[in-house]
Amino acid sequence: MKKHLLSAFKILVSIAGILFIVFLVKSHWNEVVKVLAGFRPEIFAVTVLLFFAGLAVITVRFSIILQVQGIRIPFRTLYYFNGISLFFSLFLPSAIGGDVVKGYYVYKQSGKKVESFTSIFLDRFVGSLGIIAVGLITILYYGHTLNLAPLRNWALILCGGMLLVLFFFMNQGFADKFRFLKVLVPSVKLRELIAHVYHTLNYYRHHKKVLAQGFLISLVGQVFFMTVQYSLARSLRIDVPYVTFFLVVPIITILSMAPSINGLGVREAGFVYLFGKFMGSEQALALSLVYDALVYGAGIFFGFLYLFREGFRSAVVHEAMDMEEQVGKIEEEELESGKGEQK
Repeated sequence: MKKHLLSAFKILVSIAGILFIVFLVKSHWNEVVKVLAGFRPEIFAVTVLLFFAGLAVITVRFSIILQVQGIRIPFRTLYYFNGISLFFSLFLPSAIGGDVVKGYYVYKQSGKKVESFTSIFLDRFVGSLGIIAVGLITILYYGHTLNLAPLRNWALILCGGMLLVLFFFMNQGFADKFRFLKVLVPSVKLRELIAHVYHTLNYYRHHKKVLAQGFLISLVGQVFFMTVQYSLARSLRIDVPYVTFFLVVPIITILSMAPSINGLGVREAGFVYLFGKFMGSEQALALSLVYDALVYGAGIFFGFLYLFREGFRSAVVHEAMDMEEQVGKIEEEELESGKGEQK
């Protein structure tokens, strides 16, 4: 029942985003078509290469984080896992998350259960910190010229919050002060799972160098993905300063994390509203549509690759749809084994 309500809420959020776009663009749909008519495929081809290069950068980050847990998987395999994660996130959002798929396949490769999933959580967290840092640095340097003081304040609050979360996981003494909150988690099994995940993440406090490397790699990855956005704008003959994308893209990325159908509607509304301050709303919408074409095209590519690797077996779809259930079993087994070790 809860899953159905969450899915319904995501659909409503996405619809609200789409309606917001319609309100912003209003009667400018012919102009959107004109912008798309100026599309330059040669620049788009270069952009595709940049996108896949950016995916390679974040794969390096994931590999470094996994190695701390003693999980060593070939780069090519991890790159494939990131790709199919994108596919499942885009095309099966109500049934399964991309991170769940990636975690499950890392677990199948390594045999390590909670470690696989906590590494993915940390990878996502470090990536988010990189996104916010890029936006914050740009706002601090250029905010005064663009009257972005409110945006800077929100970025500082968000960055401070994430640093607080990082300190919480790295400092057990600080975390112990919040033990009283465990009464809010009625399930004993869930409490034990949260404790296990916490201790697995806390293990990274001995590997600050890895966290620093992961953060720096995140910054490089974000530069790649923001360059992708800039290149897409050039493919539509939209001429805006390169630094604009360092201001706007981090905010859109954070907005896209809101509960929705993989950011659909929310992401496009963010494009139109935020980029609309630097270009025409019809140009911003066209840019968002071309970006969607790139991302969904990459997802379809990895989807076909997934099917080819699995030999087009009919069981593939069932395996994918049952992934969350399998992950639940993995967590239960881990809790049981943990109890056995304590005895």
